[in-house]
Amino acid sequence: MNVQFRSQLLVFALACSPLWGQVRKLHSRDMTRLSNVQVADFLKRSDIIFIPVGAVETNGIMPSDRDYVSPLAYAMTMADELDALYMPGLIWSYPGTTMIAPATVNISPTQGLDFLRAVAQSLLRDGFRRQVYISSGQGPAPLTAGTLVREFYDVEHVPILYIDMDTYLPKLKLPPDARSKALYGAHYITGRIIDLPLKGDYGEAESKAAGPVPENTGLAGLSKLGYAGSLSLGSWVPDVMAHGGGREPVLPATAAEREEWGRQGQAQIIAVVKQMRLREAMDDLKKHDEYTNKVLVPKFGKILPGSR
Repeated sequence: MNVQFRSQLLVFALACSPLWGQVRKLHSRDMTRLSNVQVADFLKRSDIIFIPVGAVETNGIMPSDRDYVSPLAYAMTMADELDALYMPGLIWSYPGTTMIAPATVNISPTQGLDFLRAVAQSLLRDGFRRQVYISSGQGPAPLTAGTLVREFYDVEHVPILYIDMDTYLPKLKLPPDARSKALYGAHYITGRIIDLPLKGDYGEAESKAAGPVPENTGLAGLSKLGYAGSLSLGSWVPDVMAHGGGREPVLPATAAEREEWGRQGQAQIIAVVKQMRLREAMDDLKKHDEYTNKVLVPKFGKILPGSR
């Protein structure tokens, strides 16, 4: 290497060296949209990531992915609240009763669990120790996400968290109108507000069954006795329009009204997340992790699952 070339190389290196230590400011909280440099830099200050779990299934005249969009909106809002990241999660989760419809994508709870377990293990290796999985509006989701967090803790000895918004929200004792526009808010937050129909988009049959529907007296009786539900009993809806839309859905009359409902719903979701005390929860999750690995693992040793 001649002297002139070495000198030119040195000048180039000196000119570029400040850039090597520079990291672009986060332009998104979606981990998949960030560079490796941005993610690695984020992990220096936080190990929190939110992952939504939902299904694609018939919801009558409503979007087929609304049970995924809702937890996605919560994940995005929670990431903003905690200066954390979120990422796309399990979109094609187990639908349960709606697999009779052409808009439904069906994978089993076990298949969903296998997928999420691989994701969770990969995220853990990357440095995301505090993982939070979220579902909303999807009854069978605990079959997949709930099993994930239990088995992951047993094998990896790392507590990751699953929040089922359907069972958590009643604990907040919110007034009836506190989430009245949450569906619109979720689609507004995720940039999908146009997916929600306007009144008249489907004509007069907006909520009617696709055909005659005989009554399932056995399921009705079991439900009345309290022996039904996604985690208690197998069943299918009797009609493709019998799930998600409601008998008489209240729809916005205009695109402007739909947009306004979206903004109202966004404010409602933000208010809910602020009441969830997530920062305190993440601090406690870290303490629980430390206790597990400093006290319980040394104490019980090889008897624990996953121990070597």
